[in-house]
Amino acid sequence: MKQTSGFTNSARFKCLEDLEQDSVELWLSYCGWEYCDPGYRFDLMGRSTCVLHIVREGKGIFEINKEKYELSSGDAFFIPPNTKASYEADKEDPWSYMWVGFSGYKAYECAENSGFSLKTPVRRVSNLEKLKKYMDDMLEAHSLSYSDELKRNGCLMMFFAELMEDYKNNVPSAILQHSYPGSVYVKYAMDYIDCHYTERIKINELADYIGVNRSYLTSSFKKSIGCSPQEYLVNLRMEKAKSLLRKTDMPINSIANAVGYADQLAFSKIFKQRYGVSPKTYRDKKEELVIKSAKGEYESKCDE
Repeated sequence: MKQTSGFTNSARFKCLEDLEQDSVELWLSYCGWEYCDPGYRFDLMGRSTCVLHIVREGKGIFEINKEKYELSSGDAFFIPPNTKASYEADKEDPWSYMWVGFSGYKAYECAENSGFSLKTPVRRVSNLEKLKKYMDDMLEAHSLSYSDELKRNGCLMMFFAELMEDYKNNVPSAILQHSYPGSVYVKYAMDYIDCHYTERIKINELADYIGVNRSYLTSSFKKSIGCSPQEYLVNLRMEKAKSLLRKTDMPINSIANAVGYADQLAFSKIFKQRYGVSPKTYRDKKEELVIKSAKGEYESKCDE
C-alpha cells in the first residue's frame, strides 16, 4: 500500500500537496504559489480543509456567499471547509497568489484570531514579505522526512503567528475578543486530555474536575472545536498511535497500551474504523513523494 504526496516545481507554479496528517491540533495539508494566466478562473465546490490565499501581485475577483470582492496585492481571502467559492485573475493584470490548506482542532481558532471567518473572509495584510518567506520555507522543506515535517509545521505556526500579530496591530481590540464563552473550560479540558490520554478518562469525571456539568462541557467543545470531548480524546489517541506506528518499531500491543487501550483488539477495531486499514497495514504503508515540473502533471487528491 502506498501513500503519495506531490511536489511540483516550475517557474510559474510551485505546490506541495496531499501531505499526510501528522497532528490533531493543526496540520498542513498543502501549500504553494502560482502566477495565474489572464482570466484564469477556479470554481471550488467545497473541500474538507480550510484554505487561505494571499495575493502577492496583480488583481483578481473572489466570490463567496453571493458576495464579490475585487482584490489586489496584500489582500487575503479565506475559504472554510465545505464552502463553495470562486476566484478569477484579472484579464489585464492577472494576480499571483500563495495559499495554505490546513486542518485540525485549532484551524478555526487560528483563522479567527488571524481575522478570518465565513462572515469576514477577506482582509488586507501588512506583512506580506514575511509571509512569503514562511511560504518559501514550507515549500523548501518538501521531503517526507521527519525533520522536514517539523520544519513545515514550524513554518505554518510562524505563518499564523505573523497573521495574528498583523491583525492585532491593525484592528480595534474589541473585535479581538474570543467568541466562545465556554472556551476557557474547553482549554482546561483539552490540556487535561493532552496530559492524560494514556490513562482511563471518563468525561463525567473530567467535567467534575474542571467544575462544569458534562452537557455544558460537551456543548462548549462542539461550539469551539466542532466535536465532543470523547471524540477529541479518541482522535488524539489515534493520531498518537499513527505517529508511533510510523516512527517507531514498538509492537502494536505496546502502542495500544501507550495510547490508553488495554485491549489491543479494541484499539485495532477503532483504528480501522477511523482510517480504513488495520494498524499493521498502516505501518506497512510506504510514503512516496512524486516530483513534477509542471502544473497538472501530479493528480492531486485535493484542489489548489
